[in-house]
Amino acid sequence: MAEHAIHPPIHLVTHPDEPVRSLEAAAKVIRRHAGDQLDRKAEHVLHQIKSAATLEQAEAAGKAFRAWAEAEGLLLVPPEDRKRA
Repeated sequence: MAEHAIHPPIHLVTHPDEPVRSLEAAAKVIRRHAGDQLDRKAEHVLHQIKSAATLEQAEAAGKAFRAWAEAEGLLLVPPEDRKRA
């Protein structure tokens, strides 16, 4: 897995002071959160992350991770973004 940055970094409720800044870190979050029970969606996102070789693939993997984190209730929305919603 190539080291690709996630921009903008993704803030999670589990570690609000430590945003996820790379695909490698995102993969660790998925594995840690899912444990031994990787569901189909988590497996798919992990596969996207592991196979990201181009910038476009890395961006898509970062977006997939963000969507996964939101679906799992892990996404922390910064206060400035809540005001826009």
